[in-house]
Amino acid sequence: MSFINLKGKVKTGKKVGRKIGFPTINIDVPRAVKNGQWGIYFSLVKVDGRIYPGVTHLGPPKTFHLIRPTCETHLLTFHQDLYDQAVEIKLILKFREVEHYPTINALKKQLRQDVKNARKFFGL
Repeated sequence: MSFINLKGKVKTGKKVGRKIGFPTINIDVPRAVKNGQWGIYFSLVKVDGRIYPGVTHLGPPKTFHLIRPTCETHLLTFHQDLYDQAVEIKLILKFREVEHYPTINALKKQLRQDVKNARKFFGL
């Protein structure tokens, strides 16, 4: 099994995740990432030498009709702002593809399921 390792400085996003109850940290998508790697992943995020579990979206936010890929991670056990901090994200298991949802409520329902699946995967 090969992991995808991403590094970057946390930047300010559009804060949509926060508005719908799933705040994320955002980093720029490295040029080396190919669209065949797009998906939703269980991930581990290294911040200041500590590791936190998360769910990472890598690819275009199709529900919002955007084509430019993003890398957004919802941390399961860390709830502080990380703007301008360097992080390392290890994508450890792709568990579904990036999808378009017809409504924000449909997206929120899927995100709740993703978080539930991630908590089970990480034994939380």
